[in-house]
Amino acid sequence: MSHEIGGVKRETLQTLDPTRGHARLTFTNANAERIGRAGEGWDIAEAVLDRAAVLIAFEQIGGAQACLDMAVDYAKTRYAFSRQIGSYQAIKHKLADMYVGIELARSNAYYGAWALSTQSSQLPIAAAAARVAACDAYYFAAKENVQAHGGMGYTWEVDCHLFYRRAKLLAVQAGGPGVWKEKLVRRLELKNAA
Repeated sequence: MSHEIGGVKRETLQTLDPTRGHARLTFTNANAERIGRAGEGWDIAEAVLDRAAVLIAFEQIGGAQACLDMAVDYAKTRYAFSRQIGSYQAIKHKLADMYVGIELARSNAYYGAWALSTQSSQLPIAAAAARVAACDAYYFAAKENVQAHGGMGYTWEVDCHLFYRRAKLLAVQAGGPGVWKEKLVRRLELKNAA
């Protein structure tokens, strides 16, 4: 479905995550207002992306925590070979690794939130660290949640795949993990050079 209003055309897109709507916007002779002074565009865009990175990181952490909770619940109730699957060392280690990744991401996200709320000069580094840690934690938790559920994790009967899809989609919004890792390295180099 497309709409055209004042030189802006919106085309609905199907993406990996069926629970969230996406669209392609096309601008043709659309009116625009410059934000900031001439030559400041890139700095403004970077500042907006830093703020978005912190907020997206919190969504990713919430998704990762939901994956861990689902996997723990399933490990407590699913039996294989007359034992709860949660009693097997391999499952315990997966759950522990999920927990550690989530807590690391949460700590980085809190650092990002602090930097954002105090308008700290540390925001660029804090945002990049939060984004990288949250991308890693959510993807790992979503993947391991599917694995913990076995074949059921791939079905529409269980929501595991929806979290996996969301993890993959959020990882590329506002720049993928590779982009944020590069930003983190560049920002740390600039900080250490000063």
